[in-house]
Amino acid sequence: MKIFVIRHGEVDVNIYEGINGRNTSSLTEKGIKQANEAIKDVRALPIDLIICSPLKRTIETCKIINTLDIPVIYDERILERDAKSMMYKVTVTVDLNVFYDPDAMVIFKDCEGFGSIVERVKSFLEDIKKNYYDKNILIVTHNDVCKAIRCVINNNYDINEIINFNQNNCEILEYELK
Repeated sequence: MKIFVIRHGEVDVNIYEGINGRNTSSLTEKGIKQANEAIKDVRALPIDLIICSPLKRTIETCKIINTLDIPVIYDERILERDAKSMMYKVTVTVDLNVFYDPDAMVIFKDCEGFGSIVERVKSFLEDIKKNYYDKNILIVTHNDVCKAIRCVINNNYDINEIINFNQNNCEILEYELK
């Protein structure tokens, strides 16, 4: 079974490399253009189902790229990090070794830790394998979830690799689920 993972199009917070969190950001003009440019690639994929994060920016991206009217379901386990007081902070001001610690469940008092995202993604991927084993799925989600999917599928939780891996807006990556 294959999964294809696409990160949503650009939003304002991406421009200044801030922490997005669970806000209601809309796609920028560039984000809309990125999603429109991804249509051709999405149409070429052998997709049976789309699973989308229920945040505005992923829903907007999904609506643009889903020109073939593939069934869509929403799953809260692939929401972006619940950043709380860290939302909108510029990432260069944050200790990324803490921010992406694969064992941390809560960081900086009230921000969801990367370990919590990993646990959500593990549950999500196990359910996909169990319930959709005969389907190819496109996942429309967020950067930290993209990082966690990569970690779980590759069984690699090296902090430096987590920090250095960034999936671009509307970039599509393919993984084999076993």
